[in-house]
Amino acid sequence: MLRSDQLRRNPKILFWGKCLAEINALNAVITLFYLQREVSVAEIFYLSIVWSAATLLFEVPTGYLADRFGRKRTLLLGTVFLALSWAATWFAHGFPAFTVVFVLMSASFSCFSGTEEAFLYDSLQEIGQERDMTKHNGRLQSAHHLFNIFLPAAGAWIARDLSEAQFFVLLIINLLAAISALGFFFFLAEPKHAQSVVAYEKGIFRESLETIKREPFLLRAAMNQIIIFIASLVTWRAYQPFLTAQGVSVFWLGVFYALMHGIIFLLHQRIGVIEKYLGTVRVLSGSIVLMIAALAGIFITAEPWLLFVFILIALTLESARAPVFGHAMNRLINSRSRATTLSNLNVFRAVLGIPIVFLSGWSANINIEYIFLIAIGLCLSVLFLFPIRQRDLVPVARVGEPAPDRRN
Repeated sequence: MLRSDQLRRNPKILFWGKCLAEINALNAVITLFYLQREVSVAEIFYLSIVWSAATLLFEVPTGYLADRFGRKRTLLLGTVFLALSWAATWFAHGFPAFTVVFVLMSASFSCFSGTEEAFLYDSLQEIGQERDMTKHNGRLQSAHHLFNIFLPAAGAWIARDLSEAQFFVLLIINLLAAISALGFFFFLAEPKHAQSVVAYEKGIFRESLETIKREPFLLRAAMNQIIIFIASLVTWRAYQPFLTAQGVSVFWLGVFYALMHGIIFLLHQRIGVIEKYLGTVRVLSGSIVLMIAALAGIFITAEPWLLFVFILIALTLESARAPVFGHAMNRLINSRSRATTLSNLNVFRAVLGIPIVFLSGWSANINIEYIFLIAIGLCLSVLFLFPIRQRDLVPVARVGEPAPDRRN
């Protein structure tokens, strides 16, 4: 098979591999699973701190590994960590044991973070299709949601009694999916990275830091995305016990998860068209405004079905923004250091996440509804402190480089 044909297969193979890697049959009842395994609501938030701390440890080294030794190898390593995390979950009971699980999951996440986008962009660039990044990245991001459209609903039905035997069935599904993803990633063709003697002498890590310094938009955009992600994260950790306390059954938690991922999947499939029609700034800023409105709605009604809808909207909007950010940021980053640069930016997620998640865990012990107030405050801070402006979206050419393509 010609190399060009191998590279053209990469987006499809990457998509299906990620579909399998993203399978988590427990997700619709994950918080209830932790509670069953002797982890309190506050400790669930503290496990997110473990995740953030582990991300600080792994994020940049895995990005460097992807740039220096290959994106494909890093994706394979991340999938191995994922399989190990599900095996460890099988035996985990209590907070200490789940810290090990979360460290393994964080290592897996860090291997994928930035690497999959860099792999996709370099594959498209080598065959002259990099202008289609938003479309392909939207499809890649939708991989997170394809099986989650129906599997968590099935998982909620399987675990309807919240028994250990039912949870074991779901864990087996997750482990088999991770092993299958490993098989898909073996068939990826490593794309070429742009090479530069000067950049090599400087080192990939230094080059990525220079990219962030040269393009202030990268840092502002990362803060915009990361803070909204944290708002979504704390909402995600709270919504299952909150809705069950309002009388929502385990089955409807499965329906919630299926609806959320179905909507996100459809949005990601069409995000290129939506961005072209509305514009990048309107998509990114408008989604925050709608998220604030949905979270505020939680405090003006006690109707379970309305609470269900408001939280569904809030969690859906955060995920729908990811491909738009991916396209804007990848256009500004040199291929050689792309994975490392994106990993450096993601470190801010871990740094910001630790104090905010700690505050959320403390607040959950007082009143779980305080979590949603924290999420609203985070969204408002992004609108006023880290807005995305139209002029930020025009790349700045470096000396000796061609002018940026302003048609993208």
